[in-house]
Amino acid sequence: MTMPEESQIRHTQRHDIDTFRDVLSSATNAEEAHMIAVTPSTIMPTSSPAEGMDHALTSRYVAPMTTSANSVITAIELERPGLRLGKKQLLLFFAQGHHLATHDEPLFAEPIYATDRGVAVEDAPGASTGAPTDTAQLDSIGYVVERYAALSPADLRTLIQASQPWQAATKPGAGARIEWAHLRDWFRRPDETDDPDDERPNRAESAFAESLWAGRNPD
Repeated sequence: MTMPEESQIRHTQRHDIDTFRDVLSSATNAEEAHMIAVTPSTIMPTSSPAEGMDHALTSRYVAPMTTSANSVITAIELERPGLRLGKKQLLLFFAQGHHLATHDEPLFAEPIYATDRGVAVEDAPGASTGAPTDTAQLDSIGYVVERYAALSPADLRTLIQASQPWQAATKPGAGARIEWAHLRDWFRRPDETDDPDDERPNRAESAFAESLWAGRNPD
């Protein structure tokens, strides 16, 4: 390294140090100066994309296994080809709700908004994309297609608009966004999980079966 280069480096370092000292000297008191000295110069976001969720769901908002709404639409198309995009968007409401209820984390990241036509999902135009590969996600999607895909769009809208999450989102000042915590709780309600008139296994029976299966398949 030449002498001019060394001189330039020393000048740059001294300038940075002097600038930092000037900031400290302008602080109004010792406590403020201490905060400037120890606070990293990182700008934190003022809001979270998980706004409106409870803490348990917020911590999982960016979970690595969360997929996209378009990927879910692709998987629905693979399960039941030929459905109109509007109907597949309605099915997203049920897919997200059942996945939240079962796994306590969202199936896809995009928000769901309550509308006069049921729901709308941001950034879900139905463009062809890869389907999820995670087994739990595919199980949720397959269950929803099997249970709801044969219903008409009008029937799906009736179920959605009768739900507590949709009604809460359409109250004045609510902003129309359907809260994931509300969606999770709705699909965990006793009428959904422990209906005595439902021939399917209830929540306790399902949990028992899953524990037996896990014991036989530790991997």
